[in-house]
Amino acid sequence: MATRITMYTPANPHGITTTTTILPSSSSLTTSEAALLTPFQQRVFHLLQQIPAGRVTTYGSMARALRTSPRAVGNALRNNVFAPRIPCHRCVAATGYVNGYDGEVVERSTFCGAAGGARVAGKASQSRGTKPPGVAAAKKLQPPSGTNIQKKLDLLREEGVEFDDRGMLLNKHKVLFDGPWHVLTE
Repeated sequence: MATRITMYTPANPHGITTTTTILPSSSSLTTSEAALLTPFQQRVFHLLQQIPAGRVTTYGSMARALRTSPRAVGNALRNNVFAPRIPCHRCVAATGYVNGYDGEVVERSTFCGAAGGARVAGKASQSRGTKPPGVAAAKKLQPPSGTNIQKKLDLLREEGVEFDDRGMLLNKHKVLFDGPWHVLTE
């Protein structure tokens, strides 16, 4: 099926729109899964699938490509029911802070324990939206404890991305991915 995509690069911030055929990858959503998402979530998840393993991007980078706000991108990622197949764990704050995963955030000022395999600790909060109709109910929400952030760090560590004991990205300039993005048009 032909799809119109727009590619944005730092050299061409206005983008170039082309029509192409995108072949499904092993991490692509099925038609029935995609039907559960809003058009905006589909566009965000399409960008996530372009981030190579071992690299991360920022909410702001994705927001620039989508012509929206980093908060809107974060809200779409917070409600990613297909994680880690749709790799929302590859998105961090612009500062390089690990930020959130699966609706859980640990305050940066209280974060400790990511380096050397130590468990994450700190003041955590949970804000997860509801599951869309047709998606299996989530396990009962537990009080926030840093467990979800630990899962994100473990996933990234398996891909070769490292963080210090304050949750800050190491080798930031080596692992940050900022496109070029292939953006789905609505």
